[in-house]
Amino acid sequence: MNNHAWYSQPFRADGGITADGLLGQLGRPELSRLTILVREAAQNAWDARLDHPIVRFNLDLGNVGAGHIAEWRRLFTKSMPSEGDPDDGFKRLSQAPSIRYLAISDRGTKGLGGPTRSDAEQTPRREWLRFVLNSGDRDNDHQILSSGGTFGYGKGAFFLASRVGCTFVYTRFRDDTGSLRSRFIGAAIRKTYWHEGVRYTGRHWWGRPESAHCEPLRDQEADDAIRRLGLPPFVNEDTGTTVVVVDPDLADPTLPDTETREELNVNDAGVYLAEAVAWNLWPIMLEERKERLSVSVTANGVSINVPGPADDAALAFFADAYRNAVAGRGESLSCLRPKKELGSFAHEYTFAATVTSPAARELGIEGAPHHVCLIRGPELVTRYYSGPERPNPHVGYAGVFKVADDLDPVFARSEPPTHDNWSYQQLTGRDATFVRTLARRLKERCDSISGATTARAYKVGDYAVGSVARRLGHLLAGPGGTGTAIIDIESHPGVSRPPVEGGRPEPISHDEASPEWSNPSDEGGTAGSPFSDISALSGESPASTATRRPSLVSSPRFEMMQELPFLVQTVRLHGSGRYEGCAEVLTGEGGTEGNLPIGISAPRIHGWRGQDGNFTLGDVLYHSGGPVEVELVVHAVSDAVLEISVRV
Repeated sequence: MNNHAWYSQPFRADGGITADGLLGQLGRPELSRLTILVREAAQNAWDARLDHPIVRFNLDLGNVGAGHIAEWRRLFTKSMPSEGDPDDGFKRLSQAPSIRYLAISDRGTKGLGGPTRSDAEQTPRREWLRFVLNSGDRDNDHQILSSGGTFGYGKGAFFLASRVGCTFVYTRFRDDTGSLRSRFIGAAIRKTYWHEGVRYTGRHWWGRPESAHCEPLRDQEADDAIRRLGLPPFVNEDTGTTVVVVDPDLADPTLPDTETREELNVNDAGVYLAEAVAWNLWPIMLEERKERLSVSVTANGVSINVPGPADDAALAFFADAYRNAVAGRGESLSCLRPKKELGSFAHEYTFAATVTSPAARELGIEGAPHHVCLIRGPELVTRYYSGPERPNPHVGYAGVFKVADDLDPVFARSEPPTHDNWSYQQLTGRDATFVRTLARRLKERCDSISGATTARAYKVGDYAVGSVARRLGHLLAGPGGTGTAIIDIESHPGVSRPPVEGGRPEPISHDEASPEWSNPSDEGGTAGSPFSDISALSGESPASTATRRPSLVSSPRFEMMQELPFLVQTVRLHGSGRYEGCAEVLTGEGGTEGNLPIGISAPRIHGWRGQDGNFTLGDVLYHSGGPVEVELVVHAVSDAVLEISVRV
């Protein structure tokens, strides 16, 4: 390898793209660099799959071993002008006692074939040009339906993930004669600079420099180079690609993005990568698929478990919804004007499926899911649409929407380069209408599923006791849990009264609490719609009605009153109004039980207790005045899980 060196690209008479320009093509994504890297690398692998039933995708994070560190150092010592290394990143690596790397490999894929010069004659294969040399290059005949790689900019994620903007690419493919061929090259994106009166783009390649470009190492020479670096070679007749991210940026994605952000250690970073794989790639990892992605993650040689539906309850619910959506057991969401089927939607109610993963939190999922996973042709996760929460904080819903095949190209064009959103502003005419209408349909379905359009129940509390709760793995409180008391519950004169003489306050209607929409039958209209893309939608009420909502003050507690068990939930009332308490038995699927099982009595509201200890019996409380804390007292039901809510 001593006969090879770095080649730095100069500007030519007809211009060229700068290093900053290439990195800027990904825009300013909201997701972390590690998550974007997982998404883009997996998408490249999935797009390049062959006829094999399984695509093997591996992320190997570690440090270069002592027996290979000298060879790595030599890679960063030759032919790189000091002006091209403004932060001394390459110089630091050439002297480093240890070098960290992240090797991302795919097998069962076609590898990077085709010519190694951009000015070569037209050929059917252009993978090398698209990934290694050119920017934004894709074949006109490339089928968007089976691919997420619409832009050809995803390789920028590999450079962004490196603290020195450097990668190495090792690939093996079959040429036109069916023979196996190997290639190895280094690629770096640094800063634009001047050297000896010549301006350079900041793009560099390591290999066999020639007068106007850099050739890769080939075949046995490429295989020997990868072995000297201590990286695994191809075995048997495998084809595919390994991209090595040099000195990966392991800044903690859960912390604010600052220059001094704390880094994860290698093991914790491996766990984060595994969870990012799970939450972004699960649809193409399901074991029942005929073609699927099989993923492994290692950190310093130790295998890291990649969560899946078998061991994560929330992912299991999403997977069930996906199966129903793709098998035709879901429902069709449609546009009315023009009339068009948008895709298939299905959902599952969740119970005791609490999401705690930092990688899921980055995607907007935490606690009980209240989300719809949006996917299209490639069946990778585009994003999770967040709907209104259910009143009970431990009950949720997991939905999946899959775009209709004939609209897949439309939704592909609505995506940014990072493929993590659908925005109708990037489209015109009917195409924009379809994407905009889907946003409305998702909101309508999530409002209905969550109950936001019916009872308008607010999260107040919940309580579980007995064997049913234990079987569900979710015992929130129980006898002796938070204190007991013997309290006189005889009725006392209430301090609450109707806020207006001779009448009751008007309930808040659904229309008042919803954002203003354009006429729902006029799908093509834009007036009144405040949303620019799918991510802007929410099920929250506007701030003008927020003061009317009761709010949770603490978890419900257990009390004995005249030797009978009761649940007591503290509720803050933010102003005058009519408040109605409600208690229902929950099923294992998270819904409410209409026909109660034998042996379980119906839960009922005993009354409301003021701060002075006086009771207002019954489920309705009229309050006039300012904010106040009161207690909602509920007859406890044994061997059941209750949902307590308050309606305005």
